[in-house]
Parts: sequence; structure tokens; C-alpha cells
Amino acid sequence: MKIGFSGHETFVCRQFWLKKGFDYIKNGNSFSREEAVVELGVGRNMVSAIRFWLKGFDILDKEHEGLTELGSYLFRDGTGRDPFLEDTASLWLLHYSIIKNEKVFIFNSFFNEFAKEKIEFTKEHLITFLKRKTEESDLRLFSTKTYESDANVFIRTYLRSIDGKADIEDETSNLLTELNLITPFTFRDINNKLVQWYKLNQTNREEVPVHLILFAIMDKYENSSSIAFNELFEGVNAPGAIFSITESGLENKLREAVEHWPTNLIYNSTAGNRVLQIRKPLDKWSVLNEYYG
Repeated sequence: MKIGFSGHETFVCRQFWLKKGFDYIKNGNSFSREEAVVELGVGRNMVSAIRFWLKGFDILDKEHEGLTELGSYLFRDGTGRDPFLEDTASLWLLHYSIIKNEKVFIFNSFFNEFAKEKIEFTKEHLITFLKRKTEESDLRLFSTKTYESDANVFIRTYLRSIDGKADIEDETSNLLTELNLITPFTFRDINNKLVQWYKLNQTNREEVPVHLILFAIMDKYENSSSIAFNELFEGVNAPGAIFSITESGLENKLREAVEHWPTNLIYNSTAGNRVLQIRKPLDKWSVLNEYYG
């Protein structure tokens, strides 16, 4: 995927921005209009940030700036399944989308690569990783400030500010904090200085609906009839990596899916060879429709 940084103007995506931006484009407007600042009721930098996050979460098409299927599915007035993101499952869906979409490098590389090296980390570990990925791609290093800005915005997407400096109202509206994916803790270094650390929480993900796990599988492996468990657990943009789910948790979800859709799915784990077989493909949107009812 293409390596890139910044674009968010240091703003974390707020809870209401995606719906606001979706409606703005749906009504025939453009973010490049001079009037966008007045019409959206935010500053110029914030207009750029809203556009950036709409593209990042795959609500706005990366190339042509038209509304996507996911955007319409969630946010369209009248038919949108969860326009105000009241269901935590919708936040998990957006979390899945920003990683799978591959528009915002730090999100994709964190869950697909960095988290496989470290689940406990400091901001400096994350910045060092981003610099390494830049060098591996034969690109010139960006300024340290650019990497710091991306690391800050990424962490605050999942975790409210803990330094007491940020506006409380702003921080509580950061988009994905409810997922509890990242936990902060402090640790004393060899000089007895307190250092801020973070931990990526890997759990059985009982709170994530099986419909969403299956949506992710149908979306990523739409042309596959047989998928190895290890691929589902560790593959690039696979549900195991994206949802930070334990091995036993993923296996439980697969068994639950087979129980729910027995004519479509088979899960075999004979002789240690674990495979999900798709006997009859399922439409991913129909799977989600069943969840949202």
C-alpha cells in the first residue's frame, strides 16, 4: 500500500463528522467550495480534516469523491442503518473499514504489522516503526513532527487524551474510543522516570457480532471457497488482525457462524488442519442487514 502521512490537520475524527460530511456531499456540495467553511460551520482546517476522514473510513470514494456503498448503507436519511452511530457494532464496522480501505497508512500498518511485533508500546516505538517503513519503501524521511502528529491522532482515535490538556467535550466525541482497543499505563524506566505506555487489547471479542466477522470475511475473501484458519487469523486485513481477536475467540466466532448459516458454511479442524469452507456464498450486505434487522 502507498505510504503517506498527515492530511488530518491534527484533528481526530469526531463522532458526528462522518454523518455531517456525508449529508454535505449528498446535498450536491463540494469540500472545495469557498462556502464550505460557513455551510459546515467549522474552520478551514477542519473542512480538510472532515474530507480526509470521509475518504479514510471509505464513506467518500478516494478517486472521484462520490459517496460509497458503505456511506449510504450507514448514513443515508431514511434508509441508513445507523446514521448517528448509536450501535457499537457500527464503530467496529468503521474500524474495519479504515484498515481495509488502506487510505490512512498508520491504521493499516499498525494492525497488520506493528501489533504483530509489539502489543505493548510507547509513542516512540510507533514513530520508530513509521520511520522504518518509510525507509524500507525508499522514501525520504518526513519531519519527526509529521510522525508524531500521526501517532498522536491514531492513539487519540482509540483513547481519550490522558494529559488533561485536551477539551473534554472534544475528547469524548473521538470516534472509536468506545471500542476499548488501547489501554494506557505508566512504567518507570531505568532512571526511575515515569514513561507513558499503551497496550493493544487482544480478547475473544464476544462484544463483536458474528455478523460483522462474517461480513469482513465475505468482503476480504469474496471469491474464495476455502480459507485456512491461519489466513483468517494472521493474514493482511484479515479479521484476526483487524479485530485484535484471540485465536480461541476467532475459532468460537467461526463455529458460531457455521451454527447460524449451516447451509452456507463448514468449519473443519481435523488433524490440526483448520479450514473455513464456503459452500454457498453469502451476500455481505445481507449478512449485515440481518444484524441491523
